[in-house]
Amino acid sequence: MAVGTAPAPPHPRSTAPLLDVLNGASRRLVLTTTLVILVCSLAGLPDPGPSRALAQGSYPSRAIEFVIPFPPGGPADAAARIVQPKLSSLLGVPIVLVNKAGGGGAVGADHVAKAKPDGYTVFATTNAPLTTVIATQPDLPYRPSDFAPIGGYVTDLGVIVTKAGSPWKTLEEFADHAKKNPGKLSYGSPGLGTVSFFMVELFKASYGLDIVHVPFQGGGPAKNAIMGGHVTIASSGLNSFAPLMKSGDLVALATSAPRRVPAFPDVPTLAEKGFPEASLNIWMALFVPAKAPREVVERLSRALEQTMKDPAVAAAVDKAGMVVDYRNPAATAKLLETEHDAVKKVVTRLGIGPK
Repeated sequence: MAVGTAPAPPHPRSTAPLLDVLNGASRRLVLTTTLVILVCSLAGLPDPGPSRALAQGSYPSRAIEFVIPFPPGGPADAAARIVQPKLSSLLGVPIVLVNKAGGGGAVGADHVAKAKPDGYTVFATTNAPLTTVIATQPDLPYRPSDFAPIGGYVTDLGVIVTKAGSPWKTLEEFADHAKKNPGKLSYGSPGLGTVSFFMVELFKASYGLDIVHVPFQGGGPAKNAIMGGHVTIASSGLNSFAPLMKSGDLVALATSAPRRVPAFPDVPTLAEKGFPEASLNIWMALFVPAKAPREVVERLSRALEQTMKDPAVAAAVDKAGMVVDYRNPAATAKLLETEHDAVKKVVTRLGIGPK
């Protein structure tokens, strides 16, 4: 350097502190990671590594599997397909829908309960496998405590239908015919222990009817059975039967709604008919295995809440004949506990379930 020549100023990028060029989120991430490593070093613990220190920022990093415990054609499947695109967009990874039907949803529930609790296996279900199915089949290998709720998001209504042209047009007329023909009539449901099964069993017990239960693996197969004349009546979600009710191919005898459905004002509710306990809605929710990290539950829950606020999603839910009904994890857990306890009491009192 020549005498009397001022030193050249350092290049700005060589002296600017690293944290000054990072945005707020990145700055917090660097500080948090550095602190974790420093604490571990002082305590003589091994470096936790980026997979743990940055777990919240890295999830999800690959496709998430949504296990639907019923076949296509029912409310659980329809609801999951409606929210899939928006959820996938928000999470930044593909969401793969897998229908794993059987046992009124118990097969899919058991699969998720035993899955690795890393957030990549999600239970996209109705309430039935964790409430009515468990209450009517206490020997199942899973319990509600095996799951952590992400949130509830859509509600469907239960409905009892008969095929057009049947000699009965009301619930009372059907009950009268059933009393005169004990053991000769049948009803189809999405499976043993489902909400739809529970509705008809309460109706049967109240009237003292002998009607054979024919369980299917979901609302879609139950719909096919009633249309094919394989069962006398059928019960499932309104989403499954509404198009055929509108076309006149099916006649609704009653719904589980708390009040009459505006789209079907002539259809009475089970509460009107004296069965308020049968007024259970079919609600859809997402769950992960109970030991999933808190960060995973929070990430999925935030995405689900945002999804249900999307006008396009709400419009699709309405078009499907269902209702947007978002509940956060705590509210979903409370509803699950309350409903499970209530159903257990009714099951015990009426002796509903496998004989």
